[in-house]
Amino acid sequence: MAATDITLNRKPPLSSSNKKMILFLLLVGCFLYIYWLQLGKWFDRPHLLPPSPGLHDTATLTEAKVNEILQALKRHVPAVNQTQLELTSSGAHSLVTLMNPKENYCVGEMVSVRVEMNDFRGKPKTYGGDFILARIHSPELKAGAAGVPEDFNNGTYRVNFTLFWPGSVKVSVLLMHSSEVLSTLWQAKEYCNDKFIFTGTFHNKTLQETTRCDINLSTNETVCEFKDERNQESFSCFKPKTLPCETLHYTRSRNSKAACLPDAENQLLKRSKVGVTIQNEFQDITVVTCKDRVPQAVGKCEMGMSSPTPSGFFHSDRWSSSYCRMRSFQNVSDMNQCLQGKQVYLRGDSTIRQWVEYSTYKLNDLKYTSKTEPHAPKLTIDKKRNITMSWKMHGFPCISYSPCFMDGGIYIAQELDRLAGGENTVIAISVGQHLRPFPLKFYVTRLMNIKQAVTRLLQRSPLTRVFVKSENTRELNSEIIWASDWHGHLQNLALREVFRGVKVGFIDAWEFNVAANSFDLHPNRNIVHNQIALFLSYLCGPSF
Repeated sequence: MAATDITLNRKPPLSSSNKKMILFLLLVGCFLYIYWLQLGKWFDRPHLLPPSPGLHDTATLTEAKVNEILQALKRHVPAVNQTQLELTSSGAHSLVTLMNPKENYCVGEMVSVRVEMNDFRGKPKTYGGDFILARIHSPELKAGAAGVPEDFNNGTYRVNFTLFWPGSVKVSVLLMHSSEVLSTLWQAKEYCNDKFIFTGTFHNKTLQETTRCDINLSTNETVCEFKDERNQESFSCFKPKTLPCETLHYTRSRNSKAACLPDAENQLLKRSKVGVTIQNEFQDITVVTCKDRVPQAVGKCEMGMSSPTPSGFFHSDRWSSSYCRMRSFQNVSDMNQCLQGKQVYLRGDSTIRQWVEYSTYKLNDLKYTSKTEPHAPKLTIDKKRNITMSWKMHGFPCISYSPCFMDGGIYIAQELDRLAGGENTVIAISVGQHLRPFPLKFYVTRLMNIKQAVTRLLQRSPLTRVFVKSENTRELNSEIIWASDWHGHLQNLALREVFRGVKVGFIDAWEFNVAANSFDLHPNRNIVHNQIALFLSYLCGPSF
């Protein structure tokens, strides 16, 4: 076979400029590919989401929220400048009338009364702002419920009552303070900062020293500052001569008796009576059970549900909630069964200390681990059922001549941050009575810090149960300038606002006292039992 010549069909070689162009396009393509991959990862990165606030940002947010709440609360503060007693509101010269009266009312119905406020001369007031407490009650039935006042800002008020039980029902309206007195109390609360003298006692095994303490010490001397860095709360004591700051054991307080108000305002407070009954223009009302009016069924008590006003009523000395189904927990076995395996942390003032005192009275196997002074931390244990219940004071300030011990920490928020939590961890908090003498901003800031610590705890341990308890009313003869129930009323409004939307249980102790006409800082055992029964109903509600 003859050889055949085969000629390959080849492209001419690339020019130098074409090679450069191809290289450039390859580089651009690689760059775009890498950029596209990184762009996808970039959008998945958490730092493109709103950043978690640092300590400075948190403090700024807290300050803004505190100021927002304070502005809302100030509408409850009368702006009145009147110190002449004859021109102030007088309960004895005022009148309560029944609106839309009729022969009988149905259980579940609402009844309203009108309050016409007059001054001591018997002349009608033309502006509002008075502090009123009202209730309905049937003494023979041991029944009572709080009313809801509405201020029309013209000297007249409407009070609404929900009729929870049948029978003969009395209406009682009290003028706690005139608007003129409230204006003076607000000035004292916000600007009289030296109502008490605090001292701190430092000690070790061999030595004890006492120095002056306060929230703000204006001095060039060396001080011991006890500060919560995260929440920017602090108080200080003058440093002892020899002992270190960490040996602070307890604080005490005494009334400074310093006069910070002008004479006219002081005289108004001295001459004004507290809790004057306003006369009714009508007799008791009759309430019957109506077939066509079926009471609305309520579900179980659940964490985070709102507590309305009125939140319930007493009947036969037993509290019934208006918004969730309760158990009575009259039987010791029911209380023991509900608390079994639980660690209960009670933190706050002596009104929640009553819970541990009542529990040890009621439950024979729940025992104190040691005897302690009134304001010292308390620990009780039921070894058989693995129940622990502890109480500790909320820390500075503590208004008491008895020692208020600082053992185990100072701030509730710090302690909450140390807790692991869990389904058997239960916390109840009550703060307020000892903060009544101080500016409202101090109280709201303290609550905000506690609320943020509660939120952090629930984020890391959603099964933890946290409760907040409102303040109790207290004795009518309490020192009006700092202990008035109006201060407690304002603080209770702040408490509701701060914890709005947070998954906590709310114990409205204020309403318990108003419904029972109890003006006792430490109410009787029956009221305390019913507070605890509502608390336990959240933990171990009735089966449906």
